[in-house]
Amino acid sequence: MRTRSLSENNGNPTAARVQPQFEVVVIGAGVSGIGAGCQLRRAGIDDFVILDRRSDFSGTWIANTYPGVALDVPSTSYEFTFAPNSWSRMFATGAEVREYCRRVAREHGLYERARFGVSVEREVWDDETGFWTVYLDDGSTLKARYLLNATGYFLEPRSNSGIPDVEKFTGKVMLSAGWDHDYDYRGKRVAVIGTGASSMQIVPSIVSDVAQLDVYQRTATWCGPKPDFAFGRLGRALMRSRRFHALAYMANWYLYQAVVVAAERLPKRVTLAVIETFENALRAAYRAYLRFQVKDPDVRAALIPRHGLMANMPTFGRGFLQSFNRDNGNLCTTPIERFTERGIRTTDGVDHAYDMIVLATGFNVASEPESFPVGAVSGRDGMDLGEFYRANGMQAYAGVAIPGLPNRWSIYGPYGWNGVTFVSMSETAGLHVARVLTEARRQGAEIVEVTQAAHDAWHQMMVTSPFTLVAQEYVVERQVKRHNVRSYFSNARGEVPILRPSQGFRNSLWNHSERFDPKQDYTFRALSPTRASGNRHSANSTSARVAVAD
Repeated sequence: MRTRSLSENNGNPTAARVQPQFEVVVIGAGVSGIGAGCQLRRAGIDDFVILDRRSDFSGTWIANTYPGVALDVPSTSYEFTFAPNSWSRMFATGAEVREYCRRVAREHGLYERARFGVSVEREVWDDETGFWTVYLDDGSTLKARYLLNATGYFLEPRSNSGIPDVEKFTGKVMLSAGWDHDYDYRGKRVAVIGTGASSMQIVPSIVSDVAQLDVYQRTATWCGPKPDFAFGRLGRALMRSRRFHALAYMANWYLYQAVVVAAERLPKRVTLAVIETFENALRAAYRAYLRFQVKDPDVRAALIPRHGLMANMPTFGRGFLQSFNRDNGNLCTTPIERFTERGIRTTDGVDHAYDMIVLATGFNVASEPESFPVGAVSGRDGMDLGEFYRANGMQAYAGVAIPGLPNRWSIYGPYGWNGVTFVSMSETAGLHVARVLTEARRQGAEIVEVTQAAHDAWHQMMVTSPFTLVAQEYVVERQVKRHNVRSYFSNARGEVPILRPSQGFRNSLWNHSERFDPKQDYTFRALSPTRASGNRHSANSTSARVAVAD
């Protein structure tokens, strides 16, 4: 790994010593990293590297290749506004989404700025030099002026969901995030643990190929019909229209904003009464729907959720419910006690033998303070991100920045949802960061930090919003606590940091990223002459590329 030569720093040996290798390091090459990289390039910021532990762009879509993997939102909502795609069907397959991510990365020159197969272990800020040191798992380090964490919302798959003795099972343990396609499950006895979105795609995809399929359900999940179909001539023509993509995208956005604004404008008791009335009607309709989908009345009764539809992310499935009409498809609701050598023991003392057990038990998510290890991110004056979240709960200005962590942003952060998908959220957050960096270049500043006042005002607005109060009452009090349901919308502290208030249609996170004034909410400062690195970027300049040693 080389540093710039003295001639590149005007013969200043001090500058050569403290020069960061990159202006920006982006951690993560999934949807968030792609969105961040594209926004940097669109702003004329080219001196950056994207790091990822996997072998290519697309992040979770590399890890999730299980049978039947596909979007559970319409394809047109899962794209960047600056890169519409000619999708082949209403809900694109995982392979099609992976190819879209890679195409966007290729077209925006991100492959030339990527390093794969490395994991970040630690991030340390140095206020004397004004840059971050990134410690990698291979023992090497990178130094960068700015740091963007783009690891996304879904972090690590839950390996056993708290069920003991998984290591004792001598058969095949299959993770939904990390499917082993070399293993032949045809004609085998198979168990699937979990009834979330992954399970609803896996189960109908393998049930006809296995001898026995037992699905273990802890909590019944709403499973709506999925209107998936390949686009015909008209659909393919619409996919070629940028105007149609824009209209479809905004329709999703305005629908979400309308729900949020209504919840903010109506009294809380009225909003909750409307939700309860809606869910009572929907529950009756769902019971009728199940009568047409599931033959066995006992199975139908077990599949009716106790919790409300909006307690979690809505789930859609094609063929999941019908799988229990087959002779080899069984729904198991007796809780699991532990794994055994041959399979699973349930709490009634019965042992169940399997050749393969699929863990479709979800992910550790970025809305939990404990998902951020203490010591992994060290900022100014002893600021530790893991300790901060544990002590103060989840918070971040505009979902991206925290005082005490200069020159650092998260592409997904608390209260950062903008109402469409994680794709739009990463595009929005990337735009925010690009605008701040552009202002830093204009001012010739090396250190940028969100002000405490801006951060605190933002967080106060988030947690006291009528929408947040409604969400906490509905999700935490009436769903999580009452029905013991796990919700991605809330965390163990009773916060709802994934759900962002709107404060009206004009004050959405999308609009905020386009309109906020960086000079008002951030401080910009240059290093003193004795510490300055000499790495000043004008608005139109790009620095020399620095090779990264493998």
